[in-house]
Amino acid sequence: MGGSTDGAGTAVFLSSDRLASLSDTMFGVAMTLVATTLLPTVEAHQGSVPDMLRAVNGALGSVVLSFAIAALYWVTQQQRLAMTRSVTARQTWLNLAFLFLIVLVPISTSLPGVTGPDAVRASVLIYGGHLTLIALVNMLLWVEVHQTRGVHLQIIRSCIALAALAAGLAVGAVRPDLALYLWILALASPVLARPVARLLLARPHPDPEA
Repeated sequence: MGGSTDGAGTAVFLSSDRLASLSDTMFGVAMTLVATTLLPTVEAHQGSVPDMLRAVNGALGSVVLSFAIAALYWVTQQQRLAMTRSVTARQTWLNLAFLFLIVLVPISTSLPGVTGPDAVRASVLIYGGHLTLIALVNMLLWVEVHQTRGVHLQIIRSCIALAALAAGLAVGAVRPDLALYLWILALASPVLARPVARLLLARPHPDPEA
C-alpha cells in the first residue's frame, strides 16, 4: 500500500474524504442487511398478523438494536473523520478493522435468541462479544485522533459504551436475558458522557509544586 506525507512529515495513506466515502458504503450495506435478517422469520410464519408480530418480536428487538448501534457508530465515524484531514497507516488499518466489524453486524444479528426472555447464551455471547470488539476499536480510533486533537468528550463516550457492552457480555454469560439492558445503556453513552466529563474536569488537579 503506497503512502505519502503530510505537511508535518507524518506518513499518510488515505485522505479522510476517501475513507468517509468507503465508510458510508459499508455502513449503508450493513444497515440494509440488518433489516433483511427478519425475512426468514416472517416467511416461516403462516398465522395471523398478531401471531406473526409475536413470532418476530425477539428478532425485531435485535434488529432495532443493531440498527441503532450501527447508526450511532456511523455518526461517530463521520464526526471523527471530519476532524481528520489525512489518515496514517495505523489509523487506516484500524478503520478497516472497524468497518469489517460493522459489516459483520447482520451476521451476528441473525443468530437465534439474541434478545428476549428466551435468549440463548451462545448467541448472546457471540453478539455481545462482537459489539464489544466494535466499541474497543472505536475507542482506539478516538485515542489516535487525540494525538492531534482534543477529543476528551468522545473518548469518555467511547469508554462508557465499551464498559456497558463489556458488562453486558459478562452478564450475558450468566443471565442472557438481561444483557439487552446493558446494550441499551451503551446507546445512551452520548448523553451520559457530558455529566461524566463535567465531573472529571471539575476535579481539582494536584499542584506539581506542592
